[in-house]
Amino acid sequence: MISNWIDISMPLYPGMDQRPEDPPFQIEPVDRNNGDKVHVSKISMSSHAGTHIGAPVNCGKSFQDNEQAEFSATIGLAKVIEIQDKNSVKAEELKKHRIYSHDRILLKTRNSASAWYSDHPHEDTIFLDRTAAAWLAERQVSTVGIDALVIGGKHEYGKEITRMLIQAGIVIIEGLEFSRVKPGEYMLICLPLKIPNGDGAPARAILQPVR
Repeated sequence: MISNWIDISMPLYPGMDQRPEDPPFQIEPVDRNNGDKVHVSKISMSSHAGTHIGAPVNCGKSFQDNEQAEFSATIGLAKVIEIQDKNSVKAEELKKHRIYSHDRILLKTRNSASAWYSDHPHEDTIFLDRTAAAWLAERQVSTVGIDALVIGGKHEYGKEITRMLIQAGIVIIEGLEFSRVKPGEYMLICLPLKIPNGDGAPARAILQPVR
């Protein structure tokens, strides 16, 4: 049944929220000057724009080295957990939920309720803290997704958090949007663009409630 799928992807458009160090999203028509009526546009963007899956290039791997592993991590049952903490995602709160090895975990924070992805993003976006990253790595989950553009945030230890997850073999999905999603179990499909040797790729992510 197609009608009950929920799109949890960010829209891509000029002026969208993104990491300040990344090139902006741009789309412009291509002028062929030859009478060709086929409409073609040129798109320029960061590989980490909007909803995207990062690649563990800093761990000696290229993006989509293991295609089957990518499919396994981003297609299948997933648990949406609503985070109550208003400051960060901490291990203390995650331990209250049933999280097991190879689980696909999607973290819904107040980010999704604050339109952080709009033209006027909030600066106090919630991220994963080091205790949560270490605990998820210890639990050996398969996937962690979050409604933030950078899972470790802009803190001084943000890159450390990302590295902890990647070194544990965890696939990271960033830039999700859960405003229409309730906590619970869902079927997840999230496929990145196929970019060999890339450092990441934009993705379209959808959820279907499990009855």
